[in-house]
Amino acid sequence: MIRKLSVLLVTMLVLSSNAYATPITLNGLGMIKQWTDTEAVSDEMPDFIWGTSDTDGANRIGLHVLFADGTEGSATWNGVSGLWNTSNFTPLASDFSTGFMTTFGGIHFLFNTAATNTYPQALPLAWAGSVMPFSNNFDLDYNDPFNGINSNFRASVRGWSSAVFTTYSDTVGVVPAPATLALFGLGLAGLGWSRRKKA
Repeated sequence: MIRKLSVLLVTMLVLSSNAYATPITLNGLGMIKQWTDTEAVSDEMPDFIWGTSDTDGANRIGLHVLFADGTEGSATWNGVSGLWNTSNFTPLASDFSTGFMTTFGGIHFLFNTAATNTYPQALPLAWAGSVMPFSNNFDLDYNDPFNGINSNFRASVRGWSSAVFTTYSDTVGVVPAPATLALFGLGLAGLGWSRRKKA
């Protein structure tokens, strides 16, 4: 009976983890903010996309992006504690990357501000070279539309529909998803019921 409950619990945990479009954690970092950038809508990137990571002294951050057509990429950068709210610093290469971000150069702008159209603060994250299928320069930019297209990632072509952006930091506690906690509780209840039945 216990073996059956264990298999059921593991199966439910796997199914629940697949229910999220983006990871709750990214290579050991906790989630900060998530927003959807829609091709037909402007000004969707929130204020302070890094939460309080700059004032909290975060040294490692990450970004995950998932487009409506399945195009996906993520990266993390270690050693940013002295780079907050500065621009044109020596490009910092990612320490981990996947998907379309594996070809990106290092970041060289890092700002955490309210939405602004003033440069360089309007660039929460900018790369030294960031070409991908929908942009010739993927920099996150509060100024939109860019190239006549509503986007906060400097889209160069139309037809991408929407993209979900998620930021991460090492100063954010990694909290299990509510569904995971509920399933864990269900598993514990099942084990308790099984032991009571045996007794």
